Amino acid sequence: MFELNNRVAVVTGASAGLGRQFALALARQGADLVLLARRKEKLDDVAKEIVEKTGVRVLPIRCDVTKEDEIKAAVAETMATYGKIDILVNNAGRGFPSPLEDYPTEGWETVVAVDLTGVMMCTREFGREMLKNHYGRIINISSVMGVGGLQEIHVAAYHACKGGVINFTRAAAAEWALTGITVNCILPGFFESESNAPERMEAMGPWINAHTPMRRPGNEGELDSTVCYLAAEESSYVTGAIIPCDGGWTCI
Repeated sequence: MFELNNRVAVVTGASAGLGRQFALALARQGADLVLLARRKEKLDDVAKEIVEKTGVRVLPIRCDVTKEDEIKAAVAETMATYGKIDILVNNAGRGFPSPLEDYPTEGWETVVAVDLTGVMMCTREFGREMLKNHYGRIINISSVMGVGGLQEIHVAAYHACKGGVINFTRAAAAEWALTGITVNCILPGFFESESNAPERMEAMGPWINAHTPMRRPGNEGELDSTVCYLAAEESSYVTGAIIPCDGGWTCI
């Protein structure tokens, strides 16, 4: 069950953190990969790691998801290499911390460009190829911060964009419901990543635990089953779903 052999999966923001984890999880189920990120050296390292661990084909492409021309070029290279696109994981994201009363417009626009506009453009461009094939699994990565605010961290643009991703998921799922494409969304809780380095996670530990019924952050691998389920043929009747993977954060 949930085998992805002969499927082609695109993962954005795949050079580190959760993007790397999503890519590795899909590869372990047999999917061939396209890895997108801005930092080509790190991307190449992740690609090498995945090939060594799983033996699947991996195509790393430098791509800034805020640049429409670069996304279109990535689609073209993917199609030239594999001939199809089955799965898209919209993982690329960023934040900009600032108190709301001082929030700079430039910082806001930078976050919106990656976390919301980038998700739309990747969905549109890769989705066009899925529409031709009458098949697709699109998985958007939001956050528990997309369904509420926090007093401890001041990242209003991130909250707003991740909330936008949730409703964009619903809109795209409804619009494409008869096309063979499903669109779903994962809400991770707090996981160690490049932006949440070990020392930062340790510092945030007390209030993460206070917000989380399981009283701990997520561990590497605990998102794998969710992304593989949504990427699989067996999830064909699931679309527009918003699935937390958060230790219970969103249930209280």
